[in-house]
This record gives sequence, C-alpha cells and structure tokens, in this order.
Amino acid sequence: MPLLALSSFLFYSYEKELKVKPVVPDFSTALAHVGGKVITLGDLRAEVGRYKGILSFDEKGNVKESINLKKALLNRMIDDTVLEVEADRRNVSVTPDELESEVGSLLGEYDEAKLGLILSSNDVSFEDWKSALEKRLKIRKLLLLELDSRIKIADKETKDYFNEHAEKFKWPERVRASQIMLEDEATAEKIRKKLLNKGDFAKIAREFSRSPDATAGGDLGYFSRGQMPPEFESVVFELKVGQVSEVIKSIYGFHIFKVVAKEKPRAMKYEDARDRIRKILLIKKREKEFKNWLVEIKKELNIEVDTKPLLASSL
Repeated sequence: MPLLALSSFLFYSYEKELKVKPVVPDFSTALAHVGGKVITLGDLRAEVGRYKGILSFDEKGNVKESINLKKALLNRMIDDTVLEVEADRRNVSVTPDELESEVGSLLGEYDEAKLGLILSSNDVSFEDWKSALEKRLKIRKLLLLELDSRIKIADKETKDYFNEHAEKFKWPERVRASQIMLEDEATAEKIRKKLLNKGDFAKIAREFSRSPDATAGGDLGYFSRGQMPPEFESVVFELKVGQVSEVIKSIYGFHIFKVVAKEKPRAMKYEDARDRIRKILLIKKREKEFKNWLVEIKKELNIEVDTKPLLASSL
C-alpha cells in the first residue's frame, strides 16, 4: 500500500475511533466548594436538565453562549448553597407538617401520580422534587427571619409613594349579577322568555335554578374582570343594568345572567391602598437588602470555584 494511502487510512481509522468512543465526563468532578458543601458536574447536569425546555443549550452551535448559560446556573447554585449553609448555621429547619402543607398547596388539582408523570418527562423524580422544595422552604424561612427583621417602612414612605403613584391605585370596574342555571337548553330558553316578559328573576331563580346560589335568588354579588370564567365574563360585562343575557352553555349546564348593578373604576383612598403599598415597598427593600446581605455572608465562607471542567464537558 502506498505511503500516502496508508497515512490516509490510518487517519480515517483514528478519526472513526474517536467518534465511536467519545470521552465520558466524570460527573463527580467538583465545580465549587461552598462552606463544606460540594457542587459537582453531575449536580450542574441535573440543573441543566431542569431548564433545557426553557433555555437553549446549543452544545454544537453557539458553544460560548451555552457555556455562559451553564456558568450562570452554576452561580445561582452557589448562591443557593450559600443560603443553605447559612440556614444550617442558624438552625433553620422545615417541619414535616410545613413540607406536606406546601406540597398540598402546590399539587392543587394534581395528585402525586399525575405530578410524577410531569416530573418524569423532565427526568425528575417526585422525591427529588420534594427534596428541592424542602430546601426552598428552608431558604424562604431564613430570608424572612434575617431580612424582614432589618426592614423598616415608615408611614411617611407609604404616604409619599401613594402621592407619587396615586393613578395606579384604583378599584377595578365591578359588576353585580344574578344567574339561573338549568340542566337543559330547552328549559333555559323557556325561563328566559318568562324573564323577558317581566318575570321576577330572584323568584324564578329560587324555584328553578340548579345553582347553589338559587337560595339567594341567584345573587352572585360583585366581581371584577378575571374572577369569572371567560365565557361568562365576556357576556356579563357587556350587559346593561337590568338586562338579561342570552342562554350560555357551560360544562355545568345552561346559564342566564342579569346585571343588577355596575361600578366604574374609581380612585382608592390612601387607607385602602396602604397595605398594598407596604407590600410593594417591602419587596423592593427586601431585594436590595438581600443583595447586600448575600455579599456579607459570602465573605465569611470559603468558596472555591473551578469552571474549567465546563469547557471540556458536554452536559
């Protein structure tokens, strides 16, 4: 075989072998040491997996952007670990009841099996999700304990904020309506004809409506936009006071609405807006205080970071 052909063959064989046997990263490699805790390449890999559906990790395309995203995630993991270490130092803990209460509030209409299917599609087990939730709860308790005790909001601050942003504090448009709900459309249309013929809405609601509010004459009280199903809201807010709606179909049955009263958007008084303003100012001050406090506690910890493995690894 000619020397040139032999060289080409050997190069091809070598290149082929490299493709067949890629270098497998060691996921136990440490990326950061934070006060006795270690963040490994495997930990970052799991975090990347959680965000792959949201962020674009283009390993083969824009390598620089992909590495920058991983560095940003690593920095966030370092900050979270700093907070975990501080929570442990302050003996902050989460009780089983607190954890189960939070799990229950987050599950909502999902049961554990349904949530498990959603998590498994993102390569996350229910137990891992629950463990991560416990860490977040611990950090939340730490922040409330440490930061909120430092924050003071004077009455003058809330009054000044109200005076400067008074146009933002308004009661929304509201409608007071009544409804009659029937099980079939034909009956609903007959009832509607009675109402249009000056029938007493409340009396007919008590007699025929299958809705729980029938005993109150169908009175739903006041509500603003966003508080009713869209198919109801789009109709009710367009009705005039005293006007009866067409028959509206829903998963519950067939509905007839009547608007009893309407309120236009109106300005809030300071007393009405004060608690909302305090929450706004608390969030702003908490964010500022958090940044300063995080810098302080980082100075007290021994933090070592090595991002070189990121350059040589594909996650």
